[in-house]
Amino acid sequence: MNRTLKRVLGLAGSVALGVAGAVTFASAAQAHHPEITGTAECVDGGWEVTWNVELVGPVDGKITEINPTDPAIDGNLQVDAVGKSFTGTQLYPASATEAHLEVSSVWYEGQDNQIDGEAAGHVVFDGTCSEEPPGDEPEVSASAVSDCLGLTVIVGNNNDTLAEITMTPSTGEPVTVTPAVGEPVTEFFAVEDPAAGLTVTVTTGETEVGVFTWNAESLTCEWGVVYDTCDGLEFELSVPETAAETTVTLTPSEGDEVVVVLEPGAEPEIVEFPATGDELTVSYVINDGKSEYTGEVPWTKPEGCEEAPAGESPTPAAQLPETGSSMTIMISAAAALVVAAAVLFFIARRRRAAADW
Repeated sequence: MNRTLKRVLGLAGSVALGVAGAVTFASAAQAHHPEITGTAECVDGGWEVTWNVELVGPVDGKITEINPTDPAIDGNLQVDAVGKSFTGTQLYPASATEAHLEVSSVWYEGQDNQIDGEAAGHVVFDGTCSEEPPGDEPEVSASAVSDCLGLTVIVGNNNDTLAEITMTPSTGEPVTVTPAVGEPVTEFFAVEDPAAGLTVTVTTGETEVGVFTWNAESLTCEWGVVYDTCDGLEFELSVPETAAETTVTLTPSEGDEVVVVLEPGAEPEIVEFPATGDELTVSYVINDGKSEYTGEVPWTKPEGCEEAPAGESPTPAAQLPETGSSMTIMISAAAALVVAAAVLFFIARRRRAAADW
């Protein structure tokens, strides 16, 4: 049976980077894993990076290794610490451009059952951080993080002389805020046209603080293809060799939930959900260990799927022109992360002919 309607899970919209969420895993190794998120803020002329580490699992885990430990880590994020949630801060100079952290952990499920896990976190300092002490003039900081679906901009006032800060995207309306000292404001700007790209200019008064450009070249933003068939939805799931191991949880409106773990570069995994009537919706959660994407895919019954009368053979449907449409899905983000609290994720559709049913 030929597949008739092709939807590409593609690049458009917005996302939450490093969102921690509930995911059902298919094995003990996947049920035990560390998750790392990081934020950076310009404080007293230097970058203060806050790392949050969750040792996901039914029992407490133990941190066995942390790299790097220079700058020194302040907090309960330490080697040999036992528990499920840890926080640590590192202070980088204003001239630094990024921070990276790797954490290894272990869980003991019974005397002879040891489960190991590791994860990495990365924060890019895309803004400016003055080494000058606070003065009478407003001191404004700005940074940005690109993800698959948009650009997250973080702005803040760093002394008591507050200033209005305006973020102006190349597409869409500008946003003006006046953050309190020590309370940076995060704003997400969705990429409406990936081909055109996106820039966000940050200004205070007549002064340009910085111009930030969306860059998703180094990100993995493809997880496969969804097909509408006469019987329901068919997911063909895969990630490229450059991606991380990714867990996809699919929950149909009728039937049982399916969890698929995608290995980088492996053959596609095929999952089919039959429609028992005229309606079917499959919700999904995509988790690559750093980011989580959620949404749903509705089934649209293709043309030419009507049953042929007894004694007659089905007639192939005529060729359909390629068309496009989109579906908006809300994603919730953790408040402590460097990303927006609610953002958009789009799914692009393409259609093709049905024949030889």
